Amino acid sequence: MTDEPAPIDVLLRLSAVEGITARHLHLLRSAGMAPAFPGMEEDYGDGILPKAVRALSSADAGEKAGRIRDACAKSGVRIIPLGSDEYPPMLRCISDAPLVLYLAGGDPAWENSVAVVGSRAATAPAREFAGLLAADLASAGWTVVSGMARGIDAAAHEGALRSGGTTLAVLGCGIDVVYPPEAHDLHGRILRCGCLLSEYPPGAIPLPWRFPARNRIISGVCRGVVVVEAAARSGALITARHALDQGREVMAVPGNPLFPHTAGSNRLIREGATPVTGAEDVMAAIGGARPSPPVGARERKILECLAKPRRVDEIAVALDITVQKLLPCLLEMELGKLLERSAGDYYKKLSGTPGGISRK
Repeated sequence: MTDEPAPIDVLLRLSAVEGITARHLHLLRSAGMAPAFPGMEEDYGDGILPKAVRALSSADAGEKAGRIRDACAKSGVRIIPLGSDEYPPMLRCISDAPLVLYLAGGDPAWENSVAVVGSRAATAPAREFAGLLAADLASAGWTVVSGMARGIDAAAHEGALRSGGTTLAVLGCGIDVVYPPEAHDLHGRILRCGCLLSEYPPGAIPLPWRFPARNRIISGVCRGVVVVEAAARSGALITARHALDQGREVMAVPGNPLFPHTAGSNRLIREGATPVTGAEDVMAAIGGARPSPPVGARERKILECLAKPRRVDEIAVALDITVQKLLPCLLEMELGKLLERSAGDYYKKLSGTPGGISRK
């Protein structure tokens, strides 16, 4: 949406006007970033563009931008302006992309991101499935994106972390603000082992309208969105609508038609969303462009161990590791077409993948 990057201080000033996006920046640039809008010379009014024009020359806006930069520098939060190389490449293509993002934690693999979202008041089976799905996706190298809300979001983050994979939480408040309050431990673990992302500066409180707004970012940074469980009026359906508008793949987990908890997700399937019963469905829907599985020392040992088909417990004994640690690696190799699981829970090496493979 932008021809060239704007100076970061300009974008920080403008982002103080809540609701302003790349679309408004384009309009401001067309007007020379000056108060040249008809009828605004003496009374700019209260619209978003007049507020943006005032912010460009306001001393208060300049001081606020300075305070944000200082707070981020002290807390290790990275400021990512629209147009920078760090800005998520798929997000910058949407019309209402945020002018500024705040990122803490690691460096997300934006090109391999998929969202797992759903109801805050999710059923226990739905939370369990969301966790298992996220674990399988994360084990296969995907970054699992969600909103750190109660229910499905939290289960998705937990599943990804449990598998040792990467997860990204898109917040409806400042990165340093924990919401919901009971997510303090999850917030800390995502910060250490994943990433936290927000369009709101440090200290921004979780106001109700900020959560629907952040949903466009959840879908915007991803290749696809999976709705695990959603009632007819679930906020997850907002994310699905954004995904459709942004040209992302929309997927949903089928649910019992007698349960109101799944009315929204079932409707998505009726309207054309891809049904999902596991990680393979997700990766097939996105186009089969899964990350290449790493073939390190452990993977080579597994392949060498599979001179003949073996059960998972036999492989674990041979390699002297626990089944719990082995299973994610086996799943990743299975998804990467290095081995396959056959009847009786036996694993065998696929032809053309000897122990000495040179894939990098």
